[in-house]
Parts: sequence; structure tokens; C-alpha cells
Amino acid sequence: MEAGLGWLSRQFDLDQRVSLDLGGFFHTFLPPVGLYYATNVLAILGPKTFIYRLALLPITFLVAYRTAVSLDIARGFLPAAPDKLAYMNQALVLAMFTVLTRTLSRTFSSQVPQRIRGTTPQHTRRQIALDAADLTFNLRGVGWNFSAVNKLKLPPYTRPLAPTSAFLIPTFFSLVAHIIMADFMQYACQLFGPNTVGSTAGGSIYDMTTNPSIRYLRSTTLTLLVGLIIYGAIQIGHDAFSIIAVTLLGQSPAEWPPIFQSPWLSTSLTEFWAIRWHQVFRQDFLDVGARPVYLVAGRAGGVLGAFLVSGTLHYVGLWAMGTGSDIRVVLFFLTMGVGVILEGLWRHFVGKRVGGWRGWIWTGVWLLAFGPLMVDPWCRSGIMGSVFIPQAARPSILLHSLVTDILRSAKTYWIEYMYIDRE
Repeated sequence: MEAGLGWLSRQFDLDQRVSLDLGGFFHTFLPPVGLYYATNVLAILGPKTFIYRLALLPITFLVAYRTAVSLDIARGFLPAAPDKLAYMNQALVLAMFTVLTRTLSRTFSSQVPQRIRGTTPQHTRRQIALDAADLTFNLRGVGWNFSAVNKLKLPPYTRPLAPTSAFLIPTFFSLVAHIIMADFMQYACQLFGPNTVGSTAGGSIYDMTTNPSIRYLRSTTLTLLVGLIIYGAIQIGHDAFSIIAVTLLGQSPAEWPPIFQSPWLSTSLTEFWAIRWHQVFRQDFLDVGARPVYLVAGRAGGVLGAFLVSGTLHYVGLWAMGTGSDIRVVLFFLTMGVGVILEGLWRHFVGKRVGGWRGWIWTGVWLLAFGPLMVDPWCRSGIMGSVFIPQAARPSILLHSLVTDILRSAKTYWIEYMYIDRE
């Protein structure tokens, strides 16, 4: 029994990870991506390939798991202080989790994935290969038939789509603006505890040495700041990939609709999570969580099933940072599901949806009240001490140095002025 438990614990031991190098990239990182791509090719070819997809499923699971627990991307980039880049390992595990959920979805889905085109699709080998590549990396499923089934609500375009430069210029400015914003939000978090919350050692958002009012004001402020950082980081990634895809891969700007729809304007939790927040993992949560549980437990079960998969995704992402995980992350998303169910009950008994200014307050209070369930574990993991921009190039640090120099010069001038005046 003990031997079996020891073997099991070793399978989840992240201390055995090795740095990512060129060899590791080809023989460890690429195989799960290649297998997922192959599954997408088979899915596009239709129902007759089900047996082949089913055969690939366990192989993909094993290979993706091996990649998740054996590679240390952070150590490969910064061997002296890998904890400062631990979020890269988090991104790796999130990617492998997505490979698993989408391979599962493509294997058992009865719908053949097809790109929505204005003309009759050409099922040439080249076109199938290109479509499978798009299906592999198109996280929201923009332009695919299953997005309509999943009721994907894309935000309206806010940038010109033609000419290309008219799209790229505001996208570039958005990228720069959100980099600056996220850096200042991280700097603000670090000010709350340079050696705790703001360090790679991590620390709680709760300061137990203060009275309850100050303690919860601090935790609520940090929850809001971390939420803004998450928003900024996702927006930065979207802007960066938009620029790369349009300039280097020749994609149309129309293939890159906005990732958010002003989530701070949400007047219900349903609107926040289903429309205004990013929909990158929508198909995963519906296919693997909501639909299977709905068959057993109805709408309420389906809602909780979707949020359970979301919580599991974030749970394993936190685990990937190498400091352990925390079940509170899963509980956070389950409380979001409970809130959505309560809104459904309100609509059923009252006859109208949650909305208006009261709905806006309800949404904000619910998010901030339960947000610490996710934010505290994240801050304890040390992610707020991560290096996203080299210290010497951080806008917040540069501004801090500038203001410090100005104040120091002003103080020196004032002292000299007072001394001369007295003379």
C-alpha cells in the first residue's frame, strides 16, 4: 500500500522536472501538440474516423501528462531564479490541460467541425491540413460551426478591419497601454508586502496583525488589483498574438475580434461569465463539464459542471507553479456557479433577469466577496513577485525613480534656498 502511494506521489512530483532545451522541445513538448493536431484532422474527416480518434485518446492523455510534469520552462530561461518565471510553467500546464479537454471533445463530439465559409469548402489535403491547424490554435473557435452550437457571443469589433494598418496601429497602442497598466497594478500589489505578497516567496492577502476592517479592506483591494492584472495579462496576450497572426501569418483582422467586452459593465454574473469575460475556454467547459452533467442533474448541474471544469483548470495551473495548490480555487468557481443558479431562480420566480444598477452592484459584491478564494492562493504562490518585465525597464520603477529624483532635488533646492535666505 505504501509503495503504491509512493509511486503515485512521484507521478505528481514537480521537483523532478528538467529544463526545457531544444531536445526537450522536440521529444517532450511537441508530441502532445502533434497528437492533438492529428485528432483535429481526423475530426474534420468525419464520423468514419471515430475509431482512430478513440485509439489516439489515451496516448494523447499520457503524452500530455508527461509534458506537464516533466518540463520546467522557467528553469530553462532563468536557471538562477526560476521562481521569478514560474508562471511559464503554469502556462504550459494550462496548455496541456486544454489539449486533454479538447482531444476528449473532438473524440466524442457528434458534430463534424467545419469552418464557416461563403463558398463550398474544398476538401483537399492542403485545405484539411490548414483547417486542422486553425482548429488546433483557434482557442475560441472563431469562424467554426460548433461556436454557434456553443452560443459563443463574440464582442463587437472596436477597431477598423481594413486596411490592415488601421487594425494594427490601435492594437499596438492597446498592447503598450495594457503592459503599462498591468505593471502598475503589480507594483501596487507589491507595495502591500514587498517580502510577502509582492515576493516570489508569497504571502497571504490577509494581515492578521490588523483589525478586521483594515484587514478586509486590504484583502478586497488586493483582490481588485489582482483581477485587473489578470484582465491586463489576457488582453496583452491577445493583442500580441493578434499582431503576430496578422503580420506574419497573413490572417485577416476579422479573425481577431476583441477578447473582452467591458466586463466591468456587467449587470449580472451570467452576463459577466457568458458574454463580457473572455470566452477562450468556453467549448472546454461546455463539452467536458456542462453537457455531461446536464444529462444527469439538469440545468443547475450543468452550470456547476462547467464551473467545476473551470476550477479544475485553474487548480492545476496553480499546482504547476511548484508551491502546491489550494482547493479554494475550485470553490471560487463553484460559488460563481451558485450565483448564476440564483440568478436563474430569480428570473423564474420574479419573471425578469437580474440587471440594471442593482444587478451591477450584485455582480461586483459577489465577485469581490468570493474573489479572495482565488486571489489568496495565487498570492501565496508568489506569482505577484514574478518578473514579467525586466526590473530596470518596468514603467512603474522608472516613474518611481523619476519622482524620487525630483523630490530629492526639490528637497536639496529648498534646503539650499532656506540656508541662503537666512544668510
